[in-house]
Amino acid sequence: MAIGRRTVNVVRYVLEDLLPPALRDSPLFRPLIHLAFGRDARRFIAFRERARTMSAEEYAWFYTRLKPVMGETDLNRACLDALLGDVTGDSVADIGCGRGFLIRRIAALHPQAGCLGVDIDPPQRREGDPANLAFEAGWLGRLPFDDGAFDTLVCSHTLEHVPDLAAALADLRRIARRRLIIVVPREREYRYAFNLHLHFFPYVHSFLNRIAPPEGRFECRLLGGDIYYREDREG
Repeated sequence: MAIGRRTVNVVRYVLEDLLPPALRDSPLFRPLIHLAFGRDARRFIAFRERARTMSAEEYAWFYTRLKPVMGETDLNRACLDALLGDVTGDSVADIGCGRGFLIRRIAALHPQAGCLGVDIDPPQRREGDPANLAFEAGWLGRLPFDDGAFDTLVCSHTLEHVPDLAAALADLRRIARRRLIIVVPREREYRYAFNLHLHFFPYVHSFLNRIAPPEGRFECRLLGGDIYYREDREG
């Protein structure tokens, strides 16, 4: 059964902020990991230790075996509304588009803009999709696009997954012409995780210290329990 982002953030708050770290890191959580991931649990537990040395194919294997719990999108309502309001220009790409919920919404709201969803395992176009929407396979850190290819570049609930954060950020900034929008979960790291996250941002300043934003050309805030970041590339 799919659950909403608000529920996920409540559960996260209980597990990460209320439980003592010694308990949250204890082997008592191993049975829950096995319940969540079944016979692949040991591989998921070791994922963070091995992710940086995996091939692209092995890395993608893990994501093909994840059962979605969030329904159509990981975005909470506040972040979704802010993001849709911040899209600008004639070309938009959603990097790490997942099942395509967000880029479909953007394409429907901006029918004159070319809209592209990019993922390591991108969805297919389906009946009723906007004519201005396309999907393409791509690996964040070596995306096959020209510099400044997109007026608005969106990367939502993706940076926490990438093995090389610096390369991913450089790639995003390279192809974003006017605006870059990033959403990441506000989250602490523990030994036993129920996701495949490699990077953790417990505070807004933790995120900003990692991404080194340009002086005077960004906005970053907590929205609905997640971190919402907008960077203006021009001006």
